[in-house]
Amino acid sequence: MATVVELPRLTDTMEEGVIAKWRVAVGDKVKRGQVIAEIETDKATMEFESFDAGVVLQLVATEGETTALGAAIAVVGKPGEDAEAALAAWRGKSGGVAPAAEAPKAEAPAPKSEAPAPKAEVAPEVSPAVAAPAPAAPAVAAPAPVEDGGRVPASPLARRLARENDLALTAIRGSGPHGRVIKADIVSAIEARSAAPKAASGAATVTSGAVDRRGRPFVSAPDRPVKLSQMRKTIAKRMTQSKREIPHITLTIPIVMDRVAAMRAEISQAIEGSKISFNDFVVLAVARALREHPRVNGAYSADGIVEYGDVHVGVAVAVEDGLVVPVVRFADQKSISEISAEIRDLGARARSRTLRPEEMSGSTFTVSNLGMFGIEHFTAVVNPGEGAILAVGALSDEVVAEGGAPVVRKIMRCTLCSDHRLFDGADNARFLAALKRLLEAPMALFA
Repeated sequence: MATVVELPRLTDTMEEGVIAKWRVAVGDKVKRGQVIAEIETDKATMEFESFDAGVVLQLVATEGETTALGAAIAVVGKPGEDAEAALAAWRGKSGGVAPAAEAPKAEAPAPKSEAPAPKAEVAPEVSPAVAAPAPAAPAVAAPAPVEDGGRVPASPLARRLARENDLALTAIRGSGPHGRVIKADIVSAIEARSAAPKAASGAATVTSGAVDRRGRPFVSAPDRPVKLSQMRKTIAKRMTQSKREIPHITLTIPIVMDRVAAMRAEISQAIEGSKISFNDFVVLAVARALREHPRVNGAYSADGIVEYGDVHVGVAVAVEDGLVVPVVRFADQKSISEISAEIRDLGARARSRTLRPEEMSGSTFTVSNLGMFGIEHFTAVVNPGEGAILAVGALSDEVVAEGGAPVVRKIMRCTLCSDHRLFDGADNARFLAALKRLLEAPMALFA
């Protein structure tokens, strides 16, 4: 029998994915190990290789649609085999996850209401001019989606989308078989609701009454809905988890960077092509300070505190639609030039979204640097699974007092944001003092 291809877990935190691009079409021959799709995960867009050989009988998931982990995305088998039969057998055997593309023949529960016209009509609460739905609809007035499948016939994907967008299934007419609500019906309802506050054309409109100082009416622009990427969904989930579960404590310390600046200039002059940055010095100093203070290189769990044996420093990299944290492994055992080259390579591949999952997992501490944007000081959110994150600000020339006289120094402020369950303010202060000592006397980094 034909084989149903399921959406695999490509990263350790992946719960759903998007088929960014199919590399095959129906009727194509596929070899085992051949790349058949590009899948957008919570961290990167990754190539997916087929585990089976055969002919592509059906592409169940469509490009651009969110698909749950373990859902059917394609069917591969011998020429002439029945893809629908394979999908039906798969669902019956595993209670399969609903695919992004609806399979109307699968498990349509018997509705209690009449079968409406096949054309998808949406009757949101903001559009009273639309014909009212039939009075025989189930009497569930609450806007929350119906969880049990016996009241309103709907596909699992439609139920999930309705739940995520706070839509009542009772207010939506299904266009599927026997009045079943499918994904297209939910999408239509979402679009109708978002378009209601603005003009139907979506064009800019002239407001009524409000005028500027010259008496001209203000022009109102339409809202622009932006679909969340898998990365942004994961960032939102993990940052909410962090702020909800982790009691943060933050300490800031100013660090004089004159000697680092001089050493950086000397290295650049002595080594042709050297591109060592201030952040490279920070990462190396952080790694050495973590070796001195192993508690900061740890994490809290319900079973107790773990102090990680290795120092793996994550370096936050801003990408087009979010943030990724590639990892410099064994950073305390590497030279400044090795760290510099690795960070440049990881950063370039992060922006091109070609990092492998293992290159974005396993960090024991994170460095986030916004100095290149002119930010002098900020606080960051601790990544779950770590104990602390260092927020690095910009270098700026400041007048400070030395020996009773004013002098100009290059000052950089670093803020340690940490899990208060793991260690207290004094532990943070000792770590920051070690970091300050290493950066203000950087020759110690090369000892």
